[in-house]
Amino acid sequence: MTPLDMRALIVETADELGMSPNTLATIISYETAGTFDPTKAGPTTQWGQHRGLIQFGEPQAKQYGADFSSPEAALRSQLGRDGAVVKYFRASGWKPGMSELDAYSVVNAGAPGRYNASDANNGGAPGTVADKVQNQFAGHREQAAAMRGGELQPSHMEAGGHGRTDRNPARLA
Repeated sequence: MTPLDMRALIVETADELGMSPNTLATIISYETAGTFDPTKAGPTTQWGQHRGLIQFGEPQAKQYGADFSSPEAALRSQLGRDGAVVKYFRASGWKPGMSELDAYSVVNAGAPGRYNASDANNGGAPGTVADKVQNQFAGHREQAAAMRGGELQPSHMEAGGHGRTDRNPARLA
């Protein structure tokens, strides 16, 4: 799996959701602490160990089909037109064309429109959904832009790998 593959899969996923690929890449950067690691472990909460590109809890990972058996399986099971991210967003009330704030509300609070919700009591970063998007996303927007331009090599991937290159990563905007 190469960074080019990840960019193409982010574009494919965002297109399927009717979302800006840059919004999705920004959220993935934030949720993985800037690593874009599809197996990234997060906090342990009442939903078990959170992991992955949008930090699925254990029941959600199982329900939506996220497979963390390898980085390749994790990436392919979470992203793409039928990936766990698409399934989760749709089940959580996402509608094409919603805002970045609503997109992050789906990830952080389980539904669009929950801008004042916070996951700080469950091991998440302090702040509400709105605070995170408005005040904590800036560096992650830069990470998403670097990913879009090919300047960022996700930390879990090695440069020079071989993979599909037939999708247009320049669409990540």
